[in-house]
Amino acid sequence: MRIPLSRPSLTQKELTAVGQVFDSGWLGEGAWTASFEHAVAEYVGAPHVVAVNTGTSALHLALEALGVGPGDEVIVPTFTFVSDPVAVRMCGATPVFADISPETLSLDPEDTARRITERTRVIMPTDYAGRPADVPSLRRIIGNREIRIVRDAAHSFGSLINGRPVGLSQGEDATCFSFDPIKNLTCGEGGAVAVAHGSLARELRERRNLGFRPGVRARSAGSAVAMRGVVSDGFRYHMSNINAAIGLAQFGRLDDLLNGRRQVARWYDELLRGCSEVRRFSRDYTQIVPFIYPVLVDPTVRDELIARFGQEGIHADLRYSLCHQEPLFGPGQPSLPHAEAVADSLLCLPIYTGLQYEQVCDVVSLLVNLLSSLRVVAGAQT
Repeated sequence: MRIPLSRPSLTQKELTAVGQVFDSGWLGEGAWTASFEHAVAEYVGAPHVVAVNTGTSALHLALEALGVGPGDEVIVPTFTFVSDPVAVRMCGATPVFADISPETLSLDPEDTARRITERTRVIMPTDYAGRPADVPSLRRIIGNREIRIVRDAAHSFGSLINGRPVGLSQGEDATCFSFDPIKNLTCGEGGAVAVAHGSLARELRERRNLGFRPGVRARSAGSAVAMRGVVSDGFRYHMSNINAAIGLAQFGRLDDLLNGRRQVARWYDELLRGCSEVRRFSRDYTQIVPFIYPVLVDPTVRDELIARFGQEGIHADLRYSLCHQEPLFGPGQPSLPHAEAVADSLLCLPIYTGLQYEQVCDVVSLLVNLLSSLRVVAGAQT
């Protein structure tokens, strides 16, 4: 038995789409990229979407375009992928780690409020496991201060807020998506930034392509080549036609992809309902697409559970380790008790479209049996 934690759902449709790009002879950024941007913008209801090569690039680019730089602080949850604080450091700014709500596993607004200083430029919440972070509460604590919100929606593409896809409806200044191999929708690799204002979108487009702006230099006499000039610092962050074609093919299957994850989560809910040793998180699957299926177990047996699952060919793990405890960020970080307690107890079970009911039953059966056997061993030792 081999069950990964997650895996992409790919079909002949994606392969055919890539073949069409090959046949065109234009593999880099181009018409497929533009079509993918339009599809994402239409789906999430955003005026402007700029596609990039990774979700990390999306975060970095959004922060740069919003003017984050040396001397600034960006508040991020410690319980997120390390790309968030690393993107902050890439701007020369300082990540400030905040605690999470133990119920939502997303940024805790009250703890965030305690960490705002005169140097705070951006708050960057993560939609952990597909549940949208509480952006309206963050807006209330910001008040009239000039602090931006960049939503890290890497986990939540397809999730809804009041019936509308995660995007800009909650007052975000930018929302960043990831389309890496295991996300709800994949481009193979990719990301995107959604923004409301055309001027910000133009800056994002320039910065993703080394600061180039079309039409700022005159053409040579008789030349048909469109001229462009470098007007700002920038990066090589564009999305290729190849990756965009995969994403467009996935859009044609999007309902099946999202509903597949929802179904697996419902199976876990049903099968684990009577297991008192496993704490589940309440989710409304009419609104949320579960990117991760997290549960809490006894912290004294969590690591042993992960090891035993691995021996059986099943990948179950912690997502994520706490950023404020990573060596990169050095000593002297604050204690963040809710996140630290969750990190000791969290276990993420396999979830992806295509996982079968029988496989989910195998995962749950193994979990219940392991918990029982570890409890017996613990009792014998006492």
